[in-house]
Amino acid sequence: MLRLVSIAMAAGLMLPLHAIAAEVEVTWHEPGSYKDIRSGEGNQERYQKRIMEAFDAKFSELASKLPEDQRLHITVTDVDLAGSVVLRDVGGTMQEYRIIENMDYPYMELSYTLYDADGHVVLQAEKERIRGNQVPGQGLSTAERRRGSNLIEYESAMLDRWFRNTFEQNEE
Repeated sequence: MLRLVSIAMAAGLMLPLHAIAAEVEVTWHEPGSYKDIRSGEGNQERYQKRIMEAFDAKFSELASKLPEDQRLHITVTDVDLAGSVVLRDVGGTMQEYRIIENMDYPYMELSYTLYDADGHVVLQAEKERIRGNQVPGQGLSTAERRRGSNLIEYESAMLDRWFRNTFEQNEE
């Protein structure tokens, strides 16, 4: 599944009309084989689509920090969302919920290539493993988590750290 996300389009309302931003392309490689992108509640297909869209938006937000003439290609090969899906008895009905507890850190495996304006590779890595080390709001169920404005709150913190350490440290 390939999604091309233009920063200028995704963040158009947040950027002045004259601003041009970097472009990011995200490829989701075999999402059916990911460790854990399971819905704790509701329709799995719809949940997976929402999660991937949230990640696409996050990658766009991060890429907006890159020089405008660069292009970032990311291939996601594995995702393990923070927490785990458990079965709970709710009023006599068994329901699944995603619960975040101690040490339920998110994880992602991805490859990336950063290109300059001439198409030359600036930075590249294959199958880089990223693990979160902070889980704010531990103990929240999927329903409680979803009430917030960020569906991938825990994973966003992990990606912020990864981007800062990978791209912002390497600027000249």
